[in-house]
Amino acid sequence: MRVLFLASLCAAFLALSGGTAYGALERNFDLSRGGGPQFQCQLGQRLGTEADSIRLVAASAVPYDHLVFLRTDSGFTASFELVTSVLRDGTGLFAERITRQEVSTDVYAETNSRVKNVVHVDQFLVPPGDYSVRVTLTADKRTRRKSKWEGKISLAASDPLLRVSDIYWISEDTTSTTLGLPRVTETFATDEQDAVARVQVFSTGREDLRLAWTVLGEKGDTVRSDVTRITPDGTIQTHEYVVPIEELPAYPYRLRLEAEGNGRREVRTREFSVRIPGIPASITDIDLAVRQLKYIATSDENRRLREALPEEKERLFKEFWRRRDPDDGMAKMEEYYYRVEYANEQFSTHRVGWETDRGRIYILYGEPTDIERHPFEAGTRPYEIWFYASPSRRFVFVDYTGFGDYTLVSPEWGY
Repeated sequence: MRVLFLASLCAAFLALSGGTAYGALERNFDLSRGGGPQFQCQLGQRLGTEADSIRLVAASAVPYDHLVFLRTDSGFTASFELVTSVLRDGTGLFAERITRQEVSTDVYAETNSRVKNVVHVDQFLVPPGDYSVRVTLTADKRTRRKSKWEGKISLAASDPLLRVSDIYWISEDTTSTTLGLPRVTETFATDEQDAVARVQVFSTGREDLRLAWTVLGEKGDTVRSDVTRITPDGTIQTHEYVVPIEELPAYPYRLRLEAEGNGRREVRTREFSVRIPGIPASITDIDLAVRQLKYIATSDENRRLREALPEEKERLFKEFWRRRDPDDGMAKMEEYYYRVEYANEQFSTHRVGWETDRGRIYILYGEPTDIERHPFEAGTRPYEIWFYASPSRRFVFVDYTGFGDYTLVSPEWGY
């Protein structure tokens, strides 16, 4: 679906730009790798009542746009298989779980959504220790394409006088007696009203517990803070904190919890970002997003955006895209930054991908119709030729250093 979607957008952009196509994760997300659908995964711990045991949580989120939907009598359906393997350091495989998941929608537009996700959560009861977790996703039965995510987590023995779970953002409105379904994508749009974080707390002590929540800005400055006290009752208690997203500018943040009581102190943190609607979740810094406009913005537009005050920058940024297409500027913004994200993933060397020659051509023209690669020919340096059918273009890139840093050697406009 990705190829067809890009192809249709390229044709529309070329008509508007006189031959140059343009339009839509720093990656603070842990993304999968491989030829199958890309997904995100997050590891953490929840509290349990079992002695000397911890609940290891692996939560995965797969964007609808990365799945293959097939038409059915009731709409569109996609299916995939998820294998979550937990390995304990020094002993090998500790546990494994296989899940076959199916998702359906009756709205075709949702099948291309990069915001809507299928979220799956696996929990494992484990003793304290160091663990490696591997999550493998297999796509539809026909292609059997696979993607893999790997991560590590250290789980320490808990203290009965104060036990605190990890912080979780909640993606669905559930009762406060449970942590609910975690929101794996920790990026919130500026038009969202609230972000809800929950944490579990347990204590066998008699003193009240002090919970201090702090929202820290990009430079470590305190943006918001709140202190509450809870009385332990011998059970696992869930505490909730609400962050008013609409009051925060589009920048990265950190949510910090400091829990104290009965002579014990525990600290938990969770990163999150606020973004402008229409920018992919991987773009978390509006200043960076402005810099990445240099391929399509005029010098005057670029200067105004760079020099704008933080409270004005979002408005000017949206106006920039509306001027390019009053009817559907947000779609073009989304596609442009999708290409930036892809360039960073595929073409980064000692320079970030969007600043390389291949990244620039990909951002401006999109997916090549064909790529001719020559990595190991005798007597020549590695080179690639990118072909575009409409408009007719050919770009030649040569790797002079041997480290994958390909330089454009054909004319800027191709030939």
